[in-house]
Amino acid sequence: MVNGGRTVQLPSVELHNDTIPARTPQRIARRGRVQRLIEVAERFGLVRALEPFHDRLRATLTVLAYHRVMPVDALAAYPFDPELISATPDQFEWQMEYLRRHRNLVSLKQVQAHLEGAQRLPPAAVAVTFDDGFSDTYRYAFPVLKRFAIPATIFVTTGYVDSGEPFWFELAAYLALRVPPRSLRVEGSEAAFPLGTSAAERRRSLHDIQELLKNLPNARRTAVVGQWARQFQAQIEHGAIAHSRPISWSQVAEMAAAGIEFGSHTVTHPNLTRLSDTELEWELAESKRVLETRLNGAVTALAYPIGTRSAFDARVISAAERAGFRLGVSYIPGANRQMSLERYELRRHGVGLGTTARYFRALVSLPDWLE
Repeated sequence: MVNGGRTVQLPSVELHNDTIPARTPQRIARRGRVQRLIEVAERFGLVRALEPFHDRLRATLTVLAYHRVMPVDALAAYPFDPELISATPDQFEWQMEYLRRHRNLVSLKQVQAHLEGAQRLPPAAVAVTFDDGFSDTYRYAFPVLKRFAIPATIFVTTGYVDSGEPFWFELAAYLALRVPPRSLRVEGSEAAFPLGTSAAERRRSLHDIQELLKNLPNARRTAVVGQWARQFQAQIEHGAIAHSRPISWSQVAEMAAAGIEFGSHTVTHPNLTRLSDTELEWELAESKRVLETRLNGAVTALAYPIGTRSAFDARVISAAERAGFRLGVSYIPGANRQMSLERYELRRHGVGLGTTARYFRALVSLPDWLE
């Protein structure tokens, strides 16, 4: 694990589609209803009719959030969390081509310049971002970004770069999908996962495990996942790390030289609100220091790990400002009104495999007051 533990190699094992973890039923239902409603509106021309209002009086900035771009045929042997796959390479190429043809693409540096009065953002502005720093961002997304000259930003979890280890939440997902029922335990808690052997029970377990780990103090979360890795070492074969390999510093350098921007996603991907003041300052300052040293330039954008309303607060924002960050992006869905951008609370639309062409077009076309 990161921060002093040994490297764990994971197996390449079969994961059938019926064992792919899903979002909670409430989230699935809500997203499904919203997407169906928007798709119907788009089909009957209502989205296009509303498009002229997109930038009338109060121009909109839409920020898109991706995690992973990889072929879905890899799911047949994918041992980690498929929910982190945002698009296939073909889907991603179509999306980027659409943005290049129909929107005004901007970088987060341009957003910062807008906030500081140095320049104005264009109407129908869209920024493309990636979280975590998976190697498939380099392999599959980077060639498309270059082809269409997309000014993207990649938020890197610096402690994992070149580590050869899966992110802690990916290792937890791997174990939740495979170990015997109720063998994953957290000392001091009655919780035990997975709940059973069925696909549905493992899906629920994956969500519950991630929520539990996200809300543990950072040192305890690191210790728990490390202990699980040691406990189930015999069931963790070699090879699967190729499915979840973090980015390398040489890949970061190549992308930066091609114009891709980089921002901080902390060192270890913790829930920042669960850190002490000392831990919080270290996660922010150290990730910024490492990136600036590697890139030989200023790094001023931060993506809060997890990114929901419970994952950053006034204390976290103050610490980010003291560390020298000038922008903070969340994972709260919605567009941003250009005239009143929240510098440290920019909203982002998460893109997932279920994002249809109609829904994608609507995400980047609707006025902010419909969010």
